[in-house]
Amino acid sequence: MGARPGADAVRARRALLATLLALLAGCSVRERANPFDPGNPDTGGTPVGFVALAGSNRVTLRWQPVIGEQLVGYQVFRKTAAETTYRAVTAVLDPRTTGTTDFALANGIEHAYRLFYVLPSGLAPRYAEDVATPGHALPWIVDAGRGVLARLTPDGRRVAFERTGFSAPTAVASDTTDGRVWVSDNLGGSVTSFDPSTGVAVTIPGLSSPGTIAVNPGDHSGWVCDERQNLIHHFTPAGDPATLPIAPLARPIGVAVDPTDGGVLICERDGNRVRRHHPGGPLLWTRTVDAPSRVAVDRVRRDAWVTSFETGRVTRLGLDGTVLDVVDGFSGPIGIAVDSRRGLVWVTEALAGRVTVVTLDGDVQFRISGIPETRDVSVDPETGDGWVVAPGSGEVLRLSSDGAVLRRLGGFDLPYGITLDPGVR
Repeated sequence: MGARPGADAVRARRALLATLLALLAGCSVRERANPFDPGNPDTGGTPVGFVALAGSNRVTLRWQPVIGEQLVGYQVFRKTAAETTYRAVTAVLDPRTTGTTDFALANGIEHAYRLFYVLPSGLAPRYAEDVATPGHALPWIVDAGRGVLARLTPDGRRVAFERTGFSAPTAVASDTTDGRVWVSDNLGGSVTSFDPSTGVAVTIPGLSSPGTIAVNPGDHSGWVCDERQNLIHHFTPAGDPATLPIAPLARPIGVAVDPTDGGVLICERDGNRVRRHHPGGPLLWTRTVDAPSRVAVDRVRRDAWVTSFETGRVTRLGLDGTVLDVVDGFSGPIGIAVDSRRGLVWVTEALAGRVTVVTLDGDVQFRISGIPETRDVSVDPETGDGWVVAPGSGEVLRLSSDGAVLRRLGGFDLPYGITLDPGVR
């Protein structure tokens, strides 16, 4: 039987084992710190923060930079449903690159993208991926909870742009002829006219409780409800008064412009009437409508559609003031938009948490439920899609003209207003 090792030898053997384990652990840490390693807990070996942002006939691709001696660059691949394999749409991009744009794409077609790291050995085994569908539409929303004006991508998948600095914006309207966006900051007591093409914003202070806005596409002016002051302001895009305010009114909460002649329609909630004014301000007529909430104009047939949250009715008026129809059966209707091309009227029902689409005869075409506290709606005249905000769930929904839910984009706080610039000039 051999001699048992002494205490010094045991201690030395243990110290050697500990050193070896420490070295092995260090190698593991260094391996896992490598952003290109599939075992990296932060990256999984794929490019970080990769997003595809749809635009008109293009998709903008963005990602976050990484630091690694092995990185030669990046490469982007693309595929549509008509293709069987992905193909490279860029050469190897510089490792300092954080984005690129894919141009000359067909609108309305979904494009799938993959972004690879390029290493000395070639493409990394893993990739990041995203999809986007280019289109003309420019959907704008205001989030009262976060104090933000945001533009979504045409496919409704992502936020493409944000402008902060508002207190509690509750209404937004777009000028379909020049792309300018108007925002009512209810809590801030101001209205902002924003030109996205230049980034220039004109803020008009001194309002009491600015609410619903309507834009005249003919002269680019904006009409703004001020509930607390019981009047309607009229401003140029530069922020100057276009005409004298329309007053006195009994709680004006809805306004629309007839794009044909620039006439203005106003909902007086406490006055139980709808008014029509000449573009210069003089009154043309009033018509009794119980507790009107919002009004929208059918530009083809030149009718006005009016919601009433309290009575659960939608009333159709001729632009001469004639009551043409009254449609019952709604639950808390607020927002309304007319798709003149397809002969459909979209109504948001806040109490029922649904959107109802009716024909011009008032017959229900379809209903979409599960949209909590839905408030405002805008329609894309090109596609017939309806865009709806739901403050109850913090979502924006894109709905098809046949009742399908095409997209739900969450992450908002209180999305109160929405407007859609068709993007076609």
